Amino acid sequence: MGRIVFISHRHDALVPTIIKRVPEAVALTSFKFEIQRGDILCWLPTVNEYVDDEVQELAELIDHSLFLPSKIVMLSIAGTADDATNQQLQEWYGQQATQAVLAHQYAVKMIDEFELPYTIIRALPITNEETSLKVISEGNTLEGKEIGLGQVAQIIEQAVTTDDFRNQSIGIAP
Repeated sequence: MGRIVFISHRHDALVPTIIKRVPEAVALTSFKFEIQRGDILCWLPTVNEYVDDEVQELAELIDHSLFLPSKIVMLSIAGTADDATNQQLQEWYGQQATQAVLAHQYAVKMIDEFELPYTIIRALPITNEETSLKVISEGNTLEGKEIGLGQVAQIIEQAVTTDDFRNQSIGIAP
């Protein structure tokens, strides 16, 4: 098995929380590295990142690598799988909701087109407070206001260390 590589520009506590759960993982801030045999890539963008541009960097990394990742896990926002109303999206993400959802939808579609094993985790806005946790299959509505940081880390750990959500887009909600 290769490494677990987290790619993130986040300034919140998500990456340190996940690293505590998966201490053998490597945390990087860009797709400018060399994929090693068996690597699992876990991309953790924020709501307002230019994920539509960044997924192009991921595509370039894959195209120019000797080895393909064994799996790609992406933390996405709610709303990319017809799982939320426009009103919910506005409450969660504000004025930029539509633009953010479109950018994340594009990134998710690109990951699907790589034809590599993947897991997409669609999360509500993340809070430092603990919440309950429900895994919601694609096509079902996500309810709630926020999902706890610990709960997000738990699902990401499960996605990168098991095949439980292989080739699925799952929603997580309280």
